[in-house]
Amino acid sequence: MSVTTDDTRIRGYRELSPPAHLLREYPLDDSTAQVVAGSRQAIHRILHGMDDRLLVIIGPCSIHDPKAAREYASRLV
Repeated sequence: MSVTTDDTRIRGYRELSPPAHLLREYPLDDSTAQVVAGSRQAIHRILHGMDDRLLVIIGPCSIHDPKAAREYASRLV
């Protein structure tokens, strides 16, 4: 007797766009690039002991609104 156990709750698949396509469709503007670079520098300083702040990485992973992020974080404490 053969019983199917894989993907029994999957309705279908949708192909994701490759990263190169997304980079062409949504190029990084200067303002966003500065935020990314500045954030990476700040994280580097924290991780290497040059900044005494505490770095906390929490979800949701797609957070984009600082006000919502602070509200979410306040519920974690």
